[in-house]
Amino acid sequence: MADENIAAEQQQNAENNSVMKLVGEKFKKYIVPELKQTVLGPMDVLRSFAKAPRSVFNFGRPDFVYLSVVLALLAFGLVVHYSASGNDLMQFEQVKYALIGIIAMLLVSCVRVSVYKKMSSFFMAVALFLMIAVLFAPVYNGTRRWIWHMQPSELGKVALIMFFAYLIDKYRKKNHQTSTFFAFLALTVFFAILIFLEVHLSGTVLFLCIGYAMMWYGDMSKKWFLGVTALVVFAALLLVIKPEMFSPVLKDYQIQRIVIWKKILFNSELTAKERIGDARQVLQSIYGIGSGGAFGKGYGNSGQKINNLSEKTNDFIFAVLGEEWGFIGGLFMLALFGLLIVLGIRIAVQSSSYYGTLLALGISTQMAIQVLINVAVATSLLPNTGISLPFFSEGGSSLIVTLASMGLMLGVSKKDKNAKGEKNA
Repeated sequence: MADENIAAEQQQNAENNSVMKLVGEKFKKYIVPELKQTVLGPMDVLRSFAKAPRSVFNFGRPDFVYLSVVLALLAFGLVVHYSASGNDLMQFEQVKYALIGIIAMLLVSCVRVSVYKKMSSFFMAVALFLMIAVLFAPVYNGTRRWIWHMQPSELGKVALIMFFAYLIDKYRKKNHQTSTFFAFLALTVFFAILIFLEVHLSGTVLFLCIGYAMMWYGDMSKKWFLGVTALVVFAALLLVIKPEMFSPVLKDYQIQRIVIWKKILFNSELTAKERIGDARQVLQSIYGIGSGGAFGKGYGNSGQKINNLSEKTNDFIFAVLGEEWGFIGGLFMLALFGLLIVLGIRIAVQSSSYYGTLLALGISTQMAIQVLINVAVATSLLPNTGISLPFFSEGGSSLIVTLASMGLMLGVSKKDKNAKGEKNA
């Protein structure tokens, strides 16, 4: 009996050693190189700049049509924000951030895409540090989203796109493997959990969608895509049908928002408490958009922004736009975003590098998802969850990062002789 126990213990130790050895090999093969790249990437760029500055910068011609649409959206956003805020000081702040953002966009667009590829691990490390640090920041309105007057999640979503584009490009020959799929899925879930811990549900969904989209663009295992997607759809259906089942994960007010959303969506009777409480913001948004009619009440004439919409300059700014500019104004805004996304896809297709293609597709996808979620919440097609409308919503870090990401798109749109042949390498 003793011999059998010794043999079993030895076998268990051998298995543990085998697992530890495998983990150690994978760590050395995949993790250590990225940790080195986090340090060596910036150093390599600095050396290149010292030897030949032109190897770092690309002052070629960007896609001016894309730039024009970006500036049109920014101008429209500032005009709508000015009306929604009704505060000259607040509007001055937004204009200040817009100017900083434009400068950032132009500077970012002048750096070669190959430089961002080298810097992707470094940017992700910085974003990861900030996303962890913010979890120890003071609580504000029941959440931890702000640190040093910025939202790390804004930087994080762009860093995630850059990092995934870099990894997919680097390991493109292994993208079809099952292990690669689950490695990227684990990374996506890890970053989403960090955002979830901020008590930022819409941000969590956005990060999951970005990571999943990047995996799709990386041509990873479609079999596993179908399986995981089926599980996600099943979980989403359960969440809608029985939101209380998710009480160990979601907070009470988040569950209540789903209950309210179902009542509004299916035209069920709301209680008086719900009308002046959890449902108030969404109801006032719907009333505002509906009262705008086809052509709106006219600029500055929104009634809902005065007393009824507490998030009139942020999550529900589309309600102010709909009330003042009407259905035509809302359609014009969506058309501008649609054009921006289509042009972004064109930039991706025409890019001379695989990394540039993935980067442009990721940024365009992030923009599309964020706009759709914001508008869907304002019109009660989705449960109320806070997410900003790019170019329109208030927020310095959001606007600056958005414009900087547009600079990345403009950089990808430039012709780069150094990247020729890289796409099919």
